[in-house]
Amino acid sequence: MATKIIMPKLGMAMAEGVVAKWNKRDGDQVKKDEEIAVIMSKKITYKLTAPEAGLLRIVVREKETRPINSTLAFITAPGEPLPSVEEAVAPAAPSSRAASATTPAAPSAPSAPPPAKTGFVLASPAARRLAKEKGIDLAHVTGSGADGMVAELDVTRFIEAGADAAVPVEVLATSAARKLAEQRGLNLAEIPGTGLGGRITEQDVLTFEAQAKAPAQAAPSAALPGAARIIPFAGMRQSIAEHMVESLHSMAQLTMMMEVDATELVKLREQVKADFELTYTDLLVKAVAKTLKRHPSLNATLVGDEIHQLESIHIGVAVALQDGLIVPVVRDADRRTVPEIAQEVRRLAQGARDNTLSVDEVTGSTFTLTNLGSYGIDGFTPIINAPEAAILGVGRIVERVVVHEDQIARRKMMVLSLTIDHRLVDGAPGGEFMRLLKELLENPYRLLV
Repeated sequence: MATKIIMPKLGMAMAEGVVAKWNKRDGDQVKKDEEIAVIMSKKITYKLTAPEAGLLRIVVREKETRPINSTLAFITAPGEPLPSVEEAVAPAAPSSRAASATTPAAPSAPSAPPPAKTGFVLASPAARRLAKEKGIDLAHVTGSGADGMVAELDVTRFIEAGADAAVPVEVLATSAARKLAEQRGLNLAEIPGTGLGGRITEQDVLTFEAQAKAPAQAAPSAALPGAARIIPFAGMRQSIAEHMVESLHSMAQLTMMMEVDATELVKLREQVKADFELTYTDLLVKAVAKTLKRHPSLNATLVGDEIHQLESIHIGVAVALQDGLIVPVVRDADRRTVPEIAQEVRRLAQGARDNTLSVDEVTGSTFTLTNLGSYGIDGFTPIINAPEAAILGVGRIVERVVVHEDQIARRKMMVLSLTIDHRLVDGAPGGEFMRLLKELLENPYRLLV
């Protein structure tokens, strides 16, 4: 029986991925666990392996975007027929050993809508825009491009042939966007999409509704200056935006701040860094993990109508990249020593910059730490990394004149910003978490025990 190979889910926020490359051709013999393809999400690259040995039968071509759990290929036995795939894009080109030389006749202009194609329609962005403007379902348009791709000219010819009268509009939208538009009574066909391939996202629906309700603005007295640089709102940048907006819309987020005397923390790092490389983030990961052991209400997530306080403590550490950020995970941080945490954080940060992290290394965090101290930031309001219950923001360490032990003294001070999901955690437990964390950081030698 054929074994199905599907688009994997590479993280909580992933809805679709791209088949960046097939390492094997259609019909090739493959071994179990052999790398057969490279899959890309908006944040990471993943090497897909064969689940079984057999013949690889490719269904989805390279460079195509497919939703998670959709069929990409099959592993079959020699002579076994290729199963039918309802959700698949047009079948992959047959291998050279099975291809037959046929030349299709040139299509004539339709006088009525041709039978609709099933599944995803391969089309250029310009063709999708024109089809959406004119209310044309691309499934009815015959493509003249490579592999049957529908070009803008194909849509134009289709319209000129007068075949669009009874053809419904094609609307690409996420399930969340469809549900929200239905709740608000909005027509998806009128909403511009900013997602992959022009797909309408939930944020597009909210933006459209806000613009529709906003009072008419007077025309500006002067035109906006031309853009010095245009950056596509796509890929990792778009993924971060969607994840953050979803987090803010789905949670009751509350941020509380506390100043910490980091003088002893600075001394400890200076003393031990001669023995091994150590950052303040490494010490903070350990301190947060120890504090979460005492306050499990912040190491939690909401599942349906139940609050699940989690057994394991996996700390996500935000790492800045050139075009966004990623959150690798230090697993079982409460069970690791400070040197072990320091080594793991360095390894994960390098993997993030080299784009070599695996799925397991960027998923499954139960609490996130984000440090902007190196950028000179004192305090800020971090946004929770859903579906977690809290996130800790760390500011810079700066020398201030304060009262210390009834004396005016120069001390190293640092601001911590804790954001909690107020649905799961109240202010008092959050404040108690911060009090204990402050106590640990002001007596940091306890972190080495």
